[in-house]
Amino acid sequence: MAAGKLIERVTFRSPTEPVSDGQGGMVDGWNDEFTYRAGYQRLRGSETVQAARLAGRQPTVITVRSSADSRRVDTDWSIVDTRTGETFNIRSREITPDRQYVQFLAESGVAV
Repeated sequence: MAAGKLIERVTFRSPTEPVSDGQGGMVDGWNDEFTYRAGYQRLRGSETVQAARLAGRQPTVITVRSSADSRRVDTDWSIVDTRTGETFNIRSREITPDRQYVQFLAESGVAV
């Protein structure tokens, strides 16, 4: 992928310890780690029925430049599009053969 195709901005978030929601439950927390330029390649999505509702899933390959930060991202992290607020759950991570980019297979429209 050419650097000119990295036209989106995404923030990588790492999980934190769950915190109390004040009503006896726990809420997962997220810590914004860093923001990078990224390119998207949308893959064929699907729809599933969950709790009698149609739920859309959109797999996306998100590509960023390789760096020490981007190489430490793991599948328990999430990615947020800074423009739209769309949240992606990371399913896998792969460094390209030329080692210039890191590609994340991520899904939006699913629970974390």
